[in-house]
Amino acid sequence: MLEEARSRACLAVALGLLCGSAWTSLLPVLAAESASASIHAGATGFQIKRPVMAAACPHGCPWGELGEYVRDAAAPMGYQVLLCTNCNRAEGPRIVAKAAHPPPLLPSDRALGDTEINAPVDFGVTEAGLLAAAYNGRAPYDRDGPYKNLRLIALIEDPTYLLVAVKSSTGITDLAQIRANRMPVRILASGAGSMAVLDFYGLDATAMRGWGGSLSSAIQAVAPDFDVLISDLGSPANNPESAIWNAAAERAELRFLELPAPLLSNLSRMPGEQLVMARWGLLRGLDHPIRTVGRSGEAIFCRADTPPQAAYDLARAIDVSRGALKWYIRPYSYDPRTVWQDLDVPLSPGAEHYYREQGYMR
Repeated sequence: MLEEARSRACLAVALGLLCGSAWTSLLPVLAAESASASIHAGATGFQIKRPVMAAACPHGCPWGELGEYVRDAAAPMGYQVLLCTNCNRAEGPRIVAKAAHPPPLLPSDRALGDTEINAPVDFGVTEAGLLAAAYNGRAPYDRDGPYKNLRLIALIEDPTYLLVAVKSSTGITDLAQIRANRMPVRILASGAGSMAVLDFYGLDATAMRGWGGSLSSAIQAVAPDFDVLISDLGSPANNPESAIWNAAAERAELRFLELPAPLLSNLSRMPGEQLVMARWGLLRGLDHPIRTVGRSGEAIFCRADTPPQAAYDLARAIDVSRGALKWYIRPYSYDPRTVWQDLDVPLSPGAEHYYREQGYMR
C-alpha cells in the first residue's frame, strides 16, 4: 500500500500538480500579487457559447496558460470561455466527465490567485496521458473510472524527456552501483517512468532507508540536497512545474546517465512513451546526446454530449490561432498529423469533421 501511494504521488507530480517546495517558495509572492475571488457565472454552457473550461492557475501553470490560449482563440468566434483555475491536478477529467462543479479552493489555490466559479464544467485541458488514463480507468482513475464519455478535441504538442542524472561527486556511473554498494544516497524521483527505472534497479524507499539513503519526490530538486535525480519533467522551461531540471543543473555538477537498452525498450512500451534522443545542450551538464524515452502532449477534451458544432468551432479556433502557441512559456506546437490523436481516446465528432475537412485526417 505504501509503495502504491508513493507511485501515485510521484505520477501526480510528473503530471503537473501544484505541490511541493517549488510552489511553496512562490506562494507569498503570488499571494501578494493576486487574491482569489468568486465568479458569479450566471448561465453557462455550449448552447449559449459560455462554456466553463477546466484549466489551472493563471501564474505559469501549463494548463492555465493553455486555458487562456483556448479562451482567447475562441473569442473571435463569439465564445466567452470561463476558466476554472482550480480544476487542476488529476481532477480535470473527473470534473468534466461528471459535468460537476469545481471543487472548493485549497489554501494553495487561493495563494496562487485561483478563482471560485459556481457552474458545471463543460470541457478542459490536461496532460494527454492523464486523459487516456481517465478514459481507460488506469491509475489514478483505477478506483473511480473508467470515464468512457471523455472525447478529444485537440492535442497540443509539449515534449518532455525521462532523464537520469547524478551529482558528479558521487562517482556513480551506473545506477546498479547504488544497491550493489549499499550507497547512502538521496534519490529524488517523479513519474511513472522513474518508478519503472527504480524497479529495474531494485531501489525502493524501504531498501534505501536500510542503508542510510532516502527516496522522495523530485519536486524537491529545487533544493541542493540530492545525489540522484530521475524525472520525466525533463523539458526546460521557466514555469515552476517544469523548472526541476533547470534548478538542479544550475545548482550542481551533474552527470547524465544513459539507461540500458532493455530498460529503454520496456519504457517505450508504456502508454504515450517513445524512444527519443535528448540532445547535447538541452540542460547544463548534458554534454552528449543520450538515448531515452519521451512523451508529448496536452489534450483539450470534452464529453460525448458536447454539441458537434461546438467541438468543430473549438478545433477550428485552436488551429487558426496556432501561431500564438510559440509565445507561451513551454515549447508548445501544433502538428496537423497528431492534433487529432491521443492514444485510444475517441475524437469528438465535431472536431473530427473539422480535421477531415482540412485534410488532416484521411
